[in-house]
Amino acid sequence: MTERAPLEGIRVVDVSQGIAGPHCGMLLALHGAEVIKIEPPSGDWMRQIGPRYGKQTSHSASYNRGKKSVVLDLKNPDALHVARRLVDRADVFVENFRPGAVGRLGLGYEEVHKTNPGLVYLSISGYGQQGPYRDRPCTDTVAQAFSGMMTMNRAPDGTPVKAQVFMIDAITGLYGFQAVSMALFARRADGAGKYLDVSLMQSIAAILSPHLLDQYLLDGPPRLPNVPGGVYQSKDGWVLVTLLHERQYQAICRVIGLPALAEDPRFNDFEKRAQNKDILLPLLQQAFLKETSAVWADRMREADVLTSPVQSPLDWLSDLHVQAVAAAPMVTQPDLGKVPVPNVPGATPSRDGDPRHTLPDVGEHTEEVLAGLGLSASEIAALTGGRAA
Repeated sequence: MTERAPLEGIRVVDVSQGIAGPHCGMLLALHGAEVIKIEPPSGDWMRQIGPRYGKQTSHSASYNRGKKSVVLDLKNPDALHVARRLVDRADVFVENFRPGAVGRLGLGYEEVHKTNPGLVYLSISGYGQQGPYRDRPCTDTVAQAFSGMMTMNRAPDGTPVKAQVFMIDAITGLYGFQAVSMALFARRADGAGKYLDVSLMQSIAAILSPHLLDQYLLDGPPRLPNVPGGVYQSKDGWVLVTLLHERQYQAICRVIGLPALAEDPRFNDFEKRAQNKDILLPLLQQAFLKETSAVWADRMREADVLTSPVQSPLDWLSDLHVQAVAAAPMVTQPDLGKVPVPNVPGATPSRDGDPRHTLPDVGEHTEEVLAGLGLSASEIAALTGGRAA
């Protein structure tokens, strides 16, 4: 007997583009919702960012699985009317237009709530729907700078550095999914919909809460918490070691052949090591150059020190443990062929041929979805210029 997905029977209309909104929509799809992704004729702009593989990029492929793609040009009044009909039949609406823009299209919350009072309506934006910065453009990188996150990630010369992954976008999608899921749960009691305002700014602030609290209470950054934890160059690459307890510092010193450092009064507790890190860290670095990353990792694990060689994504994919637990099954995708698709925690594992884990082509489901609204073939052709799939 096939297990019923928790969101089976829920219909979502997703007009968002990029990462945050599409990520939320994909998570809803992976948990069983029917997610109708409305794209412009050129497709979601994320299909254009980075190396292209046919009509996909790695980011569009990673955040749009399990959806039905419908092409509608929302600048066309007839197409906009069809989009409104889809929204009126939906349980959830996801948008990430600039604040106010979706209202000018006639798809704002106050307008659609009149005809669909049970709708859970999610707006995702950079700074939120209110406040003096609501109209400012914002991306993941801008949010990293604005939030203070970059000041915690510095180059050796002290320059703030951005993370090379769109982490804030992805986190915002997770918070959006959480908010929508809880609103749907609450709706079971009274049938009432809800308006949800989720921003990149507030999402990263929630994650950075401990750091914000430290800096507020100390009026500045705290000392480094676990010196000499960090990344060290080895004979053949890089290895990470980190620690939670004094005994682990002592173990690190023994493993690298410098036991005297464990008793040195300049380094014999966390606070002193933080104060004298510029003396300690070069001593450790010289020792780490003597062996390979794998040798150091094995020795550190034997001594109960937290460690890992620094791997590339390809190293991760071929790792023994990753392979053993099937963490990224191979799934056939349009334009990409068979590619690894990491499992999403809590969702059905990725499976080849499962529609919940398969990407849509641009407009692939236009005819199917619009016919479901009662539109004739000629009406669909007129709306799409004959491009319906």
